[in-house]
Amino acid sequence: MVETPRKKYFADILPPPRFLEMPSAGLDISDERIRFLEIVNGKNGLVFGRYGEKNISPGIISMGRIKNLPELRKILINLKDEHNLDFVRVSLPEERAYLVKIDVPKVPESELRESIGFQLEEHVPIPADEAVFDYLAIKESKTKKEFLEVAVSAIPKKEMDVYLELFQGTGLTPLSFEIEADAIGRAVIPAGDKGTYMVMDFGKNRSGIYIVSEGATRFTSTIDIGSEAITKIIKNHLGVTSAAEVEKIKNERGLSKSKDNQELFSALLETVSVFRDEINKHYLYWHNYEQSGGDKSIQKIILSGGGANLLGLPEYLSASLKVPVEIGNPWINLNSFDRYIPPITKNKSLGYATVAGLALRGYLEERL
Repeated sequence: MVETPRKKYFADILPPPRFLEMPSAGLDISDERIRFLEIVNGKNGLVFGRYGEKNISPGIISMGRIKNLPELRKILINLKDEHNLDFVRVSLPEERAYLVKIDVPKVPESELRESIGFQLEEHVPIPADEAVFDYLAIKESKTKKEFLEVAVSAIPKKEMDVYLELFQGTGLTPLSFEIEADAIGRAVIPAGDKGTYMVMDFGKNRSGIYIVSEGATRFTSTIDIGSEAITKIIKNHLGVTSAAEVEKIKNERGLSKSKDNQELFSALLETVSVFRDEINKHYLYWHNYEQSGGDKSIQKIILSGGGANLLGLPEYLSASLKVPVEIGNPWINLNSFDRYIPPITKNKSLGYATVAGLALRGYLEERL
């Protein structure tokens, strides 16, 4: 059995002495908004600290790429001032990253990063000296003796530099950066679970499909369709303009087959079937090409993101794909509902999965 080294996070800094540690908030920057969540130790376990969100005007970020750094920096400064935040753990969009599996020779942990660096250019289209990467040693390689199977996430250094520049002068200190998919997996999959799961994260205009196996993100993909497509159908068919009313219809009518909902059901089905087909395509790809030895079959599909709140969506996908599908619980590693009820509603909580995973990072490391 191979001891798993601690994961190396983008721009991880040397952790301060325990008595100097301050609470840190997970900070997720998407094309449409910034969300943050702080988790602290309470008398009954882990509980919420500060949390909230701010909308971002169109054009400041596009497809995960920062287009207007000064304006985004102003938003972060306002966030800092309004909520008195200091330390943050920041997500990076997977559109800008590459995720690969590499077999590397067994070496002392202190030499593992260098060993991975030697092979990096063989697996990602970035020169080694122009890349920043994370890694997680998963287990001994099944195909090569005296080798380790390592999951590696890499991002161009120039992309990383933009995020580092973004925080200059904001008063916010980033403790770490990591790929969004890693954070979501940490939030919705029980700590220590080594099973294989597909996570479908519904964003507003794009959605992420991730496969987590043996505690590591093994595959990511982004599709250019999100919950906004569902919103437009509801608005067009029912003449609804209020965002609150749209959400109510999603949660209460959605894919219901009731007699008075047949027209909306049929209209939604065309778009929802696109999600189903994309999930199925990646499901088949994983089982036909990626998994080895037949021991990493996808056990369950977990839905996350605001678009997952569509009534009947898990049942429709499960029946169509013949795979268990469930709505994710981003607080599964936070606390027991018997001891603590988070102050965010169940429907809204799905949009906080990324920041929950970011904020949980240090606490889960302590448990493992």
